[in-house]
Order: sequence, then C-alpha cells, then structure tokens
Amino acid sequence: MRAVVFALLILVAACGDDIRASITVVTPDEFSYALTEMATYTSDDIRVVSSAPVNEGWRIEVIKETLPLEGYRLEGHPDGVRVFAGDPLGAQFGTAAAFESLGYRFRHPLAPYIPSRPVLTQPDARIHRPEIRVRGFQYHTLHPMESFFAFWEPSAQHLYEAKRMIDWTVKNKGNFVQWVALDDIVTQPIDHPAWKAHTKAIIDYAHSRGVRVGLNIQLFGLSNLQQAFDLVDDLPAAPIPPETFLPGGPVDQQIRARLPLITDGLPFDVYDLSFGEFFNADQEAFIESVDLVKAALDDLAPTSEMHAFIHVGASQEVTYMGETLLYYFLVKFANPAIIHDVHSVMFYTLFDTASGAYHADNFFKHRDYLIEQTCLDKKPAYVPETSYWVAFDNSVPMFMPIYVHNRWYDLQQIKEQTGARCGKNLDNHTLFTTGWEWGYWLHDTTALRASYELPADSDQLLTEELGPDLAPAKDAILELALTQRQYLHEGNLQAYMQGRDGVIDIGDQLGIVSQPDRVTFEDLADGADAAALERDVLTPLAAYIEKLRMLNAMIEGAPLDDSRWTRELRDGFAIDLTRAEFVHTNYSAMLAHLRGDAAAAASHYAEAAKLIDEGQAIVTRRHDDLHDPFGRNRLTPRVNNATFYQFGYLYMADTLCYWRREHIQVGNLTGLEARESIEGDCAL
Repeated sequence: MRAVVFALLILVAACGDDIRASITVVTPDEFSYALTEMATYTSDDIRVVSSAPVNEGWRIEVIKETLPLEGYRLEGHPDGVRVFAGDPLGAQFGTAAAFESLGYRFRHPLAPYIPSRPVLTQPDARIHRPEIRVRGFQYHTLHPMESFFAFWEPSAQHLYEAKRMIDWTVKNKGNFVQWVALDDIVTQPIDHPAWKAHTKAIIDYAHSRGVRVGLNIQLFGLSNLQQAFDLVDDLPAAPIPPETFLPGGPVDQQIRARLPLITDGLPFDVYDLSFGEFFNADQEAFIESVDLVKAALDDLAPTSEMHAFIHVGASQEVTYMGETLLYYFLVKFANPAIIHDVHSVMFYTLFDTASGAYHADNFFKHRDYLIEQTCLDKKPAYVPETSYWVAFDNSVPMFMPIYVHNRWYDLQQIKEQTGARCGKNLDNHTLFTTGWEWGYWLHDTTALRASYELPADSDQLLTEELGPDLAPAKDAILELALTQRQYLHEGNLQAYMQGRDGVIDIGDQLGIVSQPDRVTFEDLADGADAAALERDVLTPLAAYIEKLRMLNAMIEGAPLDDSRWTRELRDGFAIDLTRAEFVHTNYSAMLAHLRGDAAAAASHYAEAAKLIDEGQAIVTRRHDDLHDPFGRNRLTPRVNNATFYQFGYLYMADTLCYWRREHIQVGNLTGLEARESIEGDCAL
C-alpha cells in the first residue's frame, strides 16, 4: 500500500499543473519490457504495444536496425517519431530522445517534466552513439540524500524510488549505477537479510534495464570517518609482523570474513575499493592488502571487476620504490587487473586551480595519471563530483551551475589531450553525486549526457536539457555559470561563499583541510592583514554581487511559465545573491570594528541580520516546494539513519546554520552580541 500511495504522490509531483497527453509506443517484442518500464516511470498515459495503434494521440515507433552498440537515430513522421536502434539500451536512449522531441524532460528522478501539450520538434537524423563506454553515477550514500534512502533502507517505497533512479539514469543515456555500502550491515547483523533482499531486487532490476551496478567499499577501518562498510578493522601496531598480510594471515581472514556479506547472492558487476581520507597506512600494508582483496574477490565474485578509488590529498605524499608519489597512487603497484578510478572534488577540474582544496593548488597529478592510464589502455574511470554537500554548496545553500560548465570542460580537455597524445578517449565517466534539489539535477543530467555525446560547448548542453519550457532561462543560467567560474573558481572567492562548522575549524587546526581555506573572523581579530582582505576579497566580491544583481533581474524578467522548475531557478539566483551580500556585509562589520568605527560596524551587523531573514524566507519557500514529495520529512529535518549524519542533507540549508554561525562569530568578536555557543543548528 505504501508503494501505491508513493506512486500516486510521484505522479502528482511530476505533473504539477500539466495536462498529460496520450502517447503510444510501438515496439518489437525484444524491446517491450524495457520500454514498458520507461513508460511506467514517466506517465500513466503512455501505452506500449507491439502493433500499430488506432490513430489517437502521438505515436513513437521503435524499429530494429543495425547500429553501433547503444546507438540510435530518429526520424520524424506526421504523428510522432520513429526510433531506430539495434539493442535494448539504444532503443531506450532513442525512445527517451523521442519523448524529448515532444517536449518531455527527465530532470529530477522523482519528477519528470511532462508538457501540458506536447509539440513535436523535428528530430535530427544523425546516428547517435556513445563516446565513452561506461557512463553513470556513484550515488554517495554515505550522505543522507534521496538515493541513500532509496538504495540503503529496505522498504517497498524505497525500492520503487531506486527503480525510478535507475530509469532516470537510462533516460539520460547512462548505463552504470554505483552506491556506497555502510557499516550497519556489520554492526547490526539483524538488518542484513532485509538489506540483502532489497539490494538483490535493485540489482536484478538494473540488469533488466541493461544497467551495470557497482558497490563502493572501504579497506581500512582506521581511515573510515563516515561509517562506511570496511574490510579490515584490526591492524597490529608497528613493527607489523611479516605474516600479517600473507594469504591466510590475519588481514586476509578479516577480508574473507566480511566480503561474503556483500558478495553471496549479490551479482554486483563492480566492487570499488576506497581508502578513506586524510590517513595513510604503511605502503607495503596498503599494497598487500589491496592484493588480498583482489584475490578474495576473484574467489568470491569471479565475474566482477575490481576498481580502486584514487582520492585527492596533496599533503599525503609517500616514497616507495624510489619514487615520491601521492599515497593513493600506490594502487599502481598492486594487481594490474584492478581498474583505477581517478577522483576530483567539488566543482574543481583536472586542468586549472583547485584553490587549496585538500591542500592542493591543482589536480594536475591526477590529470596526468588519468591520461597515462588511458593511453596505456588500462581503461581508468574519471570520477568527478556534481555536488560536494558538506558545508560547500547545496548545504549552504547555493545554486551552482558552474558545475555544468566545469564538468563539460573536464571532458573536453580529457578528450583533446588523450586524443593528441595517443588517439584514445576516456573509457569510464562516473559522477559522484550528493542530492538533486536546488537545481542540482541540472549538474547530473548535463554531465551524464556530455559523456554520451560531448557538444562543442556547455551552452548546447543547457539548451538541450532546459527544453522549451525553461529556454528563456538559459542565457541567465549560462552567464551565472561563467560568472561563478570567474569569481568563485578562478578568483578563489568560493572559500568565503561556502560554510564552515566546528569540525572544519578543528580539522584546520590539525592540518586536515578539505574545502578551500579562508581568512576567518578570528584570523582578522588576531592580526591578519585586513587591508589585503578588503583588496583581494571584498572588492572582487562586490563586483560579483553586482553581476548577481543583474542576473537576478534577468531571471526575474524572463518570460517563464509558473512551475516548480521556474520557482526553483528563481530561488537559486535569489539565494546566491543574498548569500554574497550577507558575506560581504558580515565581513564589512568586522573590518569596521577593526578600524574603530563602531557605528559602521553596528550598521553592517544589523544589515547582515536582515539578510539572514531574507535568506530564510527564500529557503523556507523552496523547501516547501521540493521535487521529492517526502522531502520535508527526510531531507530537511533531523532523521535517524545509518550514515554519520543524523539529518537530511538539506538540514543545514533549512536552518541557515552556516550563516547564523558566522553572524554570531562577528557579534562575539565585535562585542555587538555575546553568545557562549556558536554552533547552534550546525552541531552534528
């Protein structure tokens, strides 16, 4: 019953004010199951049949033809579209494209856009084929987002959602889905049977749609900071006895005791081994343990691939075999059959500044490693992020279409540089994603589609994804993306726009840096160069604010129909402007205090409080209008769950805790407000 109720809620959320139109899909029997599922998760007004229907509504005819694997071509006809494809995925990609030629868009997984009156746009007749073989997502289920509930917490409702997310991946031309395992199936073994049945159902459904599936797991408990499922909890203190890493030794025993929990009866196609963040193991221990996992997987899951996740961390250098290299690059000394997943974080690319994220000025070493592995035909994956979440982007919150441009830019540069060096292109593009509200669905859909066919520029990606209903917003979104790239990325202002909490502050003191660092209010009080901050931060920030004001007026004036999609975009522009104004005003209060201008400090401080109220109004409006019909119950409040974070991923955004924390810090330092605790709602 819960699943039926949920399905009805989804249809309401999907349609909004739209009036659905009848569409019939005519298909050969071999494509019928997949296309029937696609129709089920689009609208209840779509029929899938095996013979020509009565002349009623629109018609999509699917015809088998010899084409490249996962390829398709379209042809218009008076009553709709013909789709030519040679295999089930090609047929699904082509049929989704046919729906899009009628005005449909597959944006948020739980809320497709259904036009009130489909209008046929003549499809191009080109043969479409994938440029990158493996295309998909790592749903980062260590974070309490939509896909965590769907993929990790067993229930009929969540299985229904997981199927929708797989269907959405296919509709956006993906063929791979991976998620991250959590430790509760070890610490609470009573939950394992239900979890296993749920997981098996998801895997079977993905396979029925032609989608391969992976599970990300962690090697060492010592670096497990987010309650991931790990394989080795007990390592002896140095000096480590030589038998520790031998086959049959203590580490091998732990690995082989844990792996059956996620291999027995669960036909995952990929097991992706991660190594945590910030903490190194002994080099030999690392390599030998990785090889033990590979040997165990060869025995327990012989048809699966093993991948190794190469994280970032510029301060984690080691010397091994006479070579100084980043700790995570040690995987190259392990079993050569292991596939390497090269990661980057936040909106940063492999080709320009990383602004100090994870102590890195840039990720050029990861770029070079990826290109080298590609040219050696090792078929590595590139795993960039389309959202980072933790105090950085959608948790602030901010709307950040810079991700659209930067993910496109990465693919364009990889294609150009690997092509010039060895005539190859990337084999695998897996997107690391944390949530879809606040317009973050746009990052995922455009980046996934770019890995199928890479357009000449990010402008084209936006044009295709926004469709007729949001087309008037395209220029403003593109300009915002490029403005964010200029000021937040290349101008290094993101450090001031993102949030901070007590954990980040403590990590900073310990030399553990993830997000780009900034001059804090405490730094200024302790004598940091206030003039430099005014010159290098507040002056360009003021210029950024002026651009945002212009863009906010542009989106407000765009001739857009009233819909949740329109409201979401306008709220995104508005929150970006309000956040930038708040940061500038709050720092201005601190600088006025340091100059001894008490009146100006008090005025700025009062203005910052008003901006918090304005921001809260925007956030409350947006969180009352989420795409997820259960969002107010699980995404914005505190929620008990198996992750490290006992709240939904929009909780910090909902409370504007990062804003309030910064305001209290300034109040305490200037004497304008006295508060013992500054954490408030930011406390974990």
